[in-house]
Amino acid sequence: MTAPLVSFSGLASGFDYRSLVDAIIQQERQPAARLETQLDKYANQQTALTAYRSRLTALRTAAKALQDGTAFDATTSTATVVSGSKAVATVATSPATAPGSFRLAVTQLARTEKLAGTGMASSTDPLAQTGTITINGVDIDVTAADSLGAIRDRINALDTGASPIGVRATILSVSPTDNRLVLTSGASGAAGITLADTTGSVLQSLGLQDGAGSVPPAAVLVDGADAFFTIDGVALTRTSNVVSDALEGVTLTLTSEEAGAVTDISVGRFADAARGALQAFVDAYNGLVDFMKSQSVATDSSRPALYNDSLIRGLRRDLPSNLLASVLGAAPDLATAASVGLSLDREGKLSLDNARFESAFNNRYDDLRTLFGEQRTATSPDVAFVSSGQGITGGSWDVEITATATTATTVTSGFSGVYDAGIMPDVLTLTDTASGRTADVTLTTGMTTAQIVTALSDAATLNGLSIEVTAEGNEIRITHLSSGSSAGIDISVSGTGDGASEAWSAPVSVQGTDVAGTIGGEPATGSGNMLVGDTGTSAAGIAIRYTGVALGSAGSVDLTVGTGAAVERLLDRYVETGGILDLRANQLGSSTERATDRVSDIDRRLEHRRANLLKRFVAMEAAIARLQQASNGFLSSLAPKSGTNS
Repeated sequence: MTAPLVSFSGLASGFDYRSLVDAIIQQERQPAARLETQLDKYANQQTALTAYRSRLTALRTAAKALQDGTAFDATTSTATVVSGSKAVATVATSPATAPGSFRLAVTQLARTEKLAGTGMASSTDPLAQTGTITINGVDIDVTAADSLGAIRDRINALDTGASPIGVRATILSVSPTDNRLVLTSGASGAAGITLADTTGSVLQSLGLQDGAGSVPPAAVLVDGADAFFTIDGVALTRTSNVVSDALEGVTLTLTSEEAGAVTDISVGRFADAARGALQAFVDAYNGLVDFMKSQSVATDSSRPALYNDSLIRGLRRDLPSNLLASVLGAAPDLATAASVGLSLDREGKLSLDNARFESAFNNRYDDLRTLFGEQRTATSPDVAFVSSGQGITGGSWDVEITATATTATTVTSGFSGVYDAGIMPDVLTLTDTASGRTADVTLTTGMTTAQIVTALSDAATLNGLSIEVTAEGNEIRITHLSSGSSAGIDISVSGTGDGASEAWSAPVSVQGTDVAGTIGGEPATGSGNMLVGDTGTSAAGIAIRYTGVALGSAGSVDLTVGTGAAVERLLDRYVETGGILDLRANQLGSSTERATDRVSDIDRRLEHRRANLLKRFVAMEAAIARLQQASNGFLSSLAPKSGTNS
């Protein structure tokens, strides 16, 4: 079918109305175009925020290593052969290793016992032996139908799980008719493997025991032995060649028992690793500075996504001040990062003087850790300094206790020791108000105190109640395992009131109490045995745990916030969950969603507008076409007919 002429824009009217409609829609879409430009800006800001977060996180990670001391904890060791052909041990150190040196000699290495029986004609044929063998205290029954392989498998099945037998069994096939059961101890040492024919003579027939119940010399492939060695002339014995309990933080692996061999071993702090950790901090800091600078330079044609943004301005101001600040509580001559070799140039870039740092590391190790780390101490053993507020830079606070935390507890009174439920059993419901968990226990006539305690304890454990049940003579005490007002116990019993003599005649409800006191003379709020300084005070956010029983002064808590800790705290505000960057990202996400929805709304409205305009122009075109057709018909009627006079 041929399309009507009016389907072509302006065919009848003589002008392109579709282009006119496009121009009208384009003009009316300007608000959406402006929103799309804003959406591009939002997307660029999101990308910049991601890059910003990456650099902040890198610096925060490096700062945390300084704050918790792991940057300075790496240790190293060297072994020097004094005599003999090689070192008698290898050495591994841990962060707990104190610098020092020692001389090591090994006279005997620990060995793992291995026993082999006499040859059997087959490993699969029944041995026709019955009895019970005992290996390392574990009984193994052997039947006449068992082969050498079956005995092997039964032993190995016991060498698994939480309590392995400590022996592995294999079969050594010397020839097709010479198969021997081999037992290998799972641990080295002179104790080796204990064997016994508890009933029968299976082990004796296998050649692993003689008639006197001893292992014959011919069955010993390797004799178990302890390790004998000396450290600085002091004799020591261990069942293993891996010795981790002789020197704190040092694990020795004895490797040689060469006669007369002596090895000197020195352990110390690893300066290269510490310097590398501090250089990682420098590099992360400078990477962040470069990013912040890139967001601060605009041209006539463009601006960075975070140009003049408070996210950048605030950190550019605060970061150098935290880095250069003097640390309260540090040694006076080692109280700034500059004193150990960190310095800022005119461009705000950080550099490290390796010589100054190594001097401090080698000669002032503890002062260096104080300079960079966070030290929380308490003068009383009953007080633990748990945490401090973000805004606190250091100081000392006296702790005053006005009330100690208590646990919820209740005890029966006058219980005879034998329960009388009356006509029907009673049901006791025990509730832990801290968790909301409950447990039901049926109490019947004749149950003793011990039986009730066991039943309640089992029910509390099974249902996850943090409650302890104990006997006090005939009485029954129920105690919450946590202290504080939120940790309580509710007891109700159904079925009472029938005249019987029950232990609980009415519902019981008891609660613990919270610790109370002040920190630095400022009000604090207790929760269990935790006391936290109130918001708006100079002790805000300081949390201590008090486990003592005395009231009054509980000493003081002291805080030193070093350079690494201060930088980490500052960056935490930006990158932690719910922090400054999360808030900005959420704002951008909401703005993006609103703008996207607005653009969609505008485009939907304009589509309706376009369709309406086109419909009207199409109608106009159709009307013009009809007029043109009528005009052409009229003019045709006026034209002279052929064969007529003018």
